[in-house]
Amino acid sequence: MMNKNMAANFLDQTTQLAMVGFVASLPVSIAFTQSSLFAGWVAWLLKCLVEKRWNGFKTPLDLGIGLFLASALLSTVFSLSPWESFISLKKFYLLSAVYFTGFNVKSPARLLELVKLFLGMTALTGVYGLVMFWFGYQPRLLAAQGMAMTSGGIFMMAGLLSLAWIQYQLGSPGRRQRLHSLAAAALLAASLILTRTVSSWFGFVMGFPALIRSWKRRTAVFLLAALLLAGVFYSANNYQMSFKLYSGNKATSWNMRLGFWRMGWQLIKERPVLGTGSIDLGQILKGMRTAEDEKLWQGIPMGGHLHNNFIQIAATRGFVGLAAFLFMWFSIFALAAKLMGSRSRLTGIFAGGIMAALTGFQINGLAEWNFSDSEVVTIVWVMAGLLLALHRFNIDGILKDEPKKHEAVI
Repeated sequence: MMNKNMAANFLDQTTQLAMVGFVASLPVSIAFTQSSLFAGWVAWLLKCLVEKRWNGFKTPLDLGIGLFLASALLSTVFSLSPWESFISLKKFYLLSAVYFTGFNVKSPARLLELVKLFLGMTALTGVYGLVMFWFGYQPRLLAAQGMAMTSGGIFMMAGLLSLAWIQYQLGSPGRRQRLHSLAAAALLAASLILTRTVSSWFGFVMGFPALIRSWKRRTAVFLLAALLLAGVFYSANNYQMSFKLYSGNKATSWNMRLGFWRMGWQLIKERPVLGTGSIDLGQILKGMRTAEDEKLWQGIPMGGHLHNNFIQIAATRGFVGLAAFLFMWFSIFALAAKLMGSRSRLTGIFAGGIMAALTGFQINGLAEWNFSDSEVVTIVWVMAGLLLALHRFNIDGILKDEPKKHEAVI
């Protein structure tokens, strides 16, 4: 018979194995990601039962996440289609990755292993995407994803996190490791560029200043980034340059988004408090199109979302939901900012990398509904979970023997 300690140890090892599968599959397969997350939770909860104790802990993100969930439930009750809105709540399952990651990354060494695993797997999908792009099978680099917007979001966040990884590796004696890190970052950057996803480019450029500790240097880089983005915006709205650089007429795409946002504002004015509920807006938006919209769309099927995280949340969950959404993100960014000021080198560098990646995600989300992109948002929740792990390391004094100074990327 297996005794209590043996059972707990077996379940802990199973949880950690599920964690490896979960993180490794993030840039590859959402189905395997979800399955690994489920297996990990089952093993973790069984361990709690065996040990007759709750192995989780209170976190600085609990209130923000709780209020966001409550706002989603409230908007479901008053939704235009309560059942459809209720079904959409299944997406909160992926949000549980915040706690699965935070509860089960128990040491700095484990955190580094998982970050390295994620970056390595994303770089490998980039190799696959580059080969497919080179031979003409992917006009826009998709890697293992079905849409360039998804692959762009993944490579953007991985690219920013890789810069923090490079900075951390600068303190290690292994020259080969540093070269591997630089090669992976270059591969991720090339993959991001070839996705031709402009909003992801914007996210990367605007997320980069978060890696810089000096306010003067950060301001200088921010101004350079603004000039670069102005050039991208100009070329995207030039008909000939748009087709050469971005694989399509970006001016038309931009005008379509403006139409979505206008219709979104109309929905917000009609149901300002709790919104429509988390439903597909396709049919509603189709009925709101003007003659000018019809000419622009020319028979293209109407999408069911508004191509902007904040407008989408306000339209589907009202200002109550938007306030909860903003507070949740304030909680996440506040924790990242606090950890960036840590005396621990590891904490400061990786909190900065996560801050940069999440900033990039939000910038990307100004032109995409990436908060509903399961492959992308799961990575966001994992990064938030890593912040919780870093927070616990600092509270428990696990990093107290680390060097007290750390540097940013620049």
